[in-house]
Amino acid sequence: MIKEVSGRDIKRAIELVNNVFSEFVAVDYSEQGKVTFETYLENKLEEVSTELNSGHKKMWAYYQDDTILGVIATRDVSHISLMFVDKRYHRRGIAKKMLHFVIEDIKQHAHITQITVNSSPYAVEAYEHLGFVKTGEQQEKDGIIFTPMTRRV
Repeated sequence: MIKEVSGRDIKRAIELVNNVFSEFVAVDYSEQGKVTFETYLENKLEEVSTELNSGHKKMWAYYQDDTILGVIATRDVSHISLMFVDKRYHRRGIAKKMLHFVIEDIKQHAHITQITVNSSPYAVEAYEHLGFVKTGEQQEKDGIIFTPMTRRV
């Protein structure tokens, strides 16, 4: 089941993101990039309630019973800012289900025709499998390495 993250689940969702980031994404990042991402997550925890309530950002989790197996978040309606799945559940269609859930949410805004993401090097292939295409070369900002990608909704 996929539902919006709120209350105590915000911290649980951020912990899952941090665990998956540390194991799979951080290996490609400099110390600066790791600190930038960790700071981003710490700020998320502090500001996420306000931003989620304003609609500027949204966060959903994929649940199995009461366990969070995946997290997806957007900003400005159509940009994926986070998508992480617990390593024990990779390649089981959870990212695909979360993406389709978000796309249905985006379709409420008729003027939006695409969804974007700045993919980590680790996730480029996964995003391509989900229908995204690269729109630019790999870049680095504040130590965060990413490839801009887009997909029609």
